Order: sequence, then structure tokens, then C-alpha cells
Amino acid sequence: MKVEIHNLGVINSASIELKPLTVFIGENSTGKTWAAYTLSAILGQHGYQKYLKAFSEGKTQQTYPPLDHAISHLLDDGNAQIDLVQFAKDYAEAYFNDVASLAPRWMQTLMATKRVTFEPLQVHVNLAQSKTAFLEKITATAIERQLSVGSHRQGALLNALKEAGETTLYFYSEGEALKKLPHRAVKKFMAAQLFQTIHRSLYSDVYILPTERTGFIISPLSLEQAFEETETAHEQYSASKISVDKNLGNLAEPVKRFVGMIGTSATTNVAERNEQLNDNPQMSAYVKLAAFLETEILRGQVDFETFGLQTELLFQPLDNSHKLEMSVVSAMVKELAPLVLCLRYLVEPNDWIIIDEPEMNLHPAVQVELIEFLGMLVNAGLQVLITTHSPYIVDHLANLITAAKHDNKDKIKELFYLEQTDAFVSQEQTSVYQFDKGTTRNIIDEEGILDWSTFGDVSSDVSHIYPHLLPAMN
Repeated sequence: MKVEIHNLGVINSASIELKPLTVFIGENSTGKTWAAYTLSAILGQHGYQKYLKAFSEGKTQQTYPPLDHAISHLLDDGNAQIDLVQFAKDYAEAYFNDVASLAPRWMQTLMATKRVTFEPLQVHVNLAQSKTAFLEKITATAIERQLSVGSHRQGALLNALKEAGETTLYFYSEGEALKKLPHRAVKKFMAAQLFQTIHRSLYSDVYILPTERTGFIISPLSLEQAFEETETAHEQYSASKISVDKNLGNLAEPVKRFVGMIGTSATTNVAERNEQLNDNPQMSAYVKLAAFLETEILRGQVDFETFGLQTELLFQPLDNSHKLEMSVVSAMVKELAPLVLCLRYLVEPNDWIIIDEPEMNLHPAVQVELIEFLGMLVNAGLQVLITTHSPYIVDHLANLITAAKHDNKDKIKELFYLEQTDAFVSQEQTSVYQFDKGTTRNIIDEEGILDWSTFGDVSSDVSHIYPHLLPAMN
């Protein structure tokens, strides 16, 4: 999938192809984080919710004649159907671009600023290269939802049903139930089934680990607020696993959602999660990856413990029987504990994990291990986007791409820190963009070589200073 971004802060014009592993590099203040946050909002559940509300209120530009026809048919006959795959073929790209067109309205709230104007912002989405896989996901999706008023025991006023592997989405009502519903409620329910399926077929859900993560992972107040907000979020919008805490002050929306993510992890029903794992072996792989991250990189275990009414996140080193509070653990544990929780309790196949500067506070060896681990996530069916200033991450990514082409991967795996062949990522799975001077540049050439200079120039400058100092010292 390709996206174009125009007039976003310092970004004048940027063209980006999002792949299973996408890397943004560049100097500070070149727009990497802003671009990541903007794309996460438009392509994630934030964009869907904003769009559904605007569509229900008649405040969108794009029209959908098949939906209008189905609404009329349902109101007249009590039933209707839409070929959801054909609808996606005809309208998915227009839908995402209509979502993007609304972004200037809510970007100030998203970024928690009153001083920056986003009116000139333009984002364009091109699904051409990913459309086949996108439509396959829609075909595989099963839908069974109801619109009810009051107790569910009173019966549904409106039903939506689509079987996995089929293309037709059915809407139906029984008896005189539809007469109890205003036209706007019918429109919103039917639109929600179409738009939600299209949106989640691109990315099932989005999880953001912002640079502020180390501060909020140790804040008991923020966690308590997140727990409270989690319950409200589940009542208001059960399809989203991330809660948004509205009591955290003037913070960017991705940061609030991160705090909510920690709270959601702490309140996850373990029995329900285990049931999901039994039904979906791929999700079991994510729990195993969480354990691998703990054992091989953190060298300890991260999890919640409940004492009475209080829930606390603790870390237990592998060689120590004592459990430690997050406030006293190493910076590495604070950095990576949220990723452990995300993998263990939340993620599902095709989710998108966005990590802003994953190298923060990590020793170079751990940075190398981490990019290998992110490669393992990609090969396990997750999507990953990172922003980074780390030459260790970028240089080692080139090694992983080259290793993926090797004929005997088992023979070379011992050269790598984690010694896992599933850390190797193919060039087709990877995109790396350098942000500079208001635009972006794809720095992977046809041979898979990374052509970048943002770090190399600094290293060269530093190495050339010392020889010039020697004469002055003699």
C-alpha cells in the first residue's frame, strides 16, 4: 500500500510504501513521528470512528450507492444484501481517501496542539499493490452483529450476517422491529458493518509505543485511570481493545491510547484470551514470542500481580526470586515491557505495532537483538513500523535482508545475536525511508543495499576531528 503525505508540519511532500516492516530514519524534527501518528490514526480505529460519526451526520463527501440502495430495500422489505467484496473493490480506496480528507478536522486534538494548523494537510492512499490480499481478508471475514435496544433478551431489532469465505453480507429484521428505529440508526448500523470490515482488513488494530512509554509504564495514577477508562471504552466500543483515557491532560492521543493499552492488558480476562489462543494457533505464537522476548532479551519475566484491589506491574529477573517494581528496574525493562504485554494479552494477526525510537536506553547489543526480534514479529504475521536514529538497527537490518536470500539459513543463523532464522526478513517485506528536507527517500536499492547517510556523515565527522587535535597537543 502506498500513501502520499502533503503539508504535514515540516513535511512538504512524502511518498511512502507501507510494508510488513517499515522503517523511518532521519535527523530530529524531520517529521517521522508526525507521519507515523497521522497514518496510525487514519488507517486505524481512530479514523474509522471519526468517519462513521461524520458519515452518519451527512458530513462526508463520498457517496456509496449500493449502501443507499440496501438501506432503502431493508426499510421496504425487512431484508437486504450487499456483495461486500465487490463493494470493497469499487469503494475501498475511495473510502480510505475520504477518511483521510477528514484528518485536518481532528489533527489538533490528535497531536494535542492548539498552535499548529493542519488545514493544508493532504493524505492520499493507493491500495493497488495490496488489493488482492486485502480482498482475500474481506472474503475470509465472518460477521454476526445485532442492533438491540435495552436487554438483548428482548431480541435484536436489526441483524447483520456474513459467513467466512462468502462474499454476501445480509441484513434482516423480524416482524415490526424496524419501525422502532429511526432512519439514521439503520444507516449507521449498516455503514458500520461495511466500513469496519474494510478498515480492519487493512490493519486489524493498531498499537503505538510512543517515546513517553518509559514514564507512563511506572505511573500508578495513570494505570488506575486507564483501568477505569477501559471499562467505559469496552461498553461504548467493544470492537476496540485499546481504551483512551480522557483524564490525562494535554497529551497526544497516541500517548493516551498507550496508557489505555497498559490498563487493558492489566484487565484482560485470561480465560477469554486462552480461549482465543486455542481457536487461533497464530495468536499462540505471539504469546510464545512474548516469552522469548522476556527470556532472551530482558532476562526476566514481566507481569501483573493483584494485591487486594491494587494491580501492579512487576519484573522478576531470571536469576533472582525477588520481584521488582517498574520504578526500580533497568531502563531496558521499562522500554520493552509494554511490547511483552502487547504480545501476550492483546495482538491478533495483521495488527500493526508502531514503535517510536525502539532503541531508546538500549545498549547497542540489545538494539541489534531487537531488530532481529521485530523481524520475528513480521514473520509471525504482524505489521511493524518504527522510527529510529540507530545506526545499529539500520545496519543490521541490511544483514537480515541479505540473510533472507541465503540458500542455507540454518548454516548462518549462528552469526546473529538471537540465532533465529525467522528473524530474517525479505526485501519484499521491508521498506526504509529517510526523512530529510521536507520529503522522503526510499533508501533500499534493487540489490537490497541500504543507501543512507544520516548516521554515516556524523561518524565520519567525528573520526576526522581527532587527527587534527594531535598537532595542537604536541
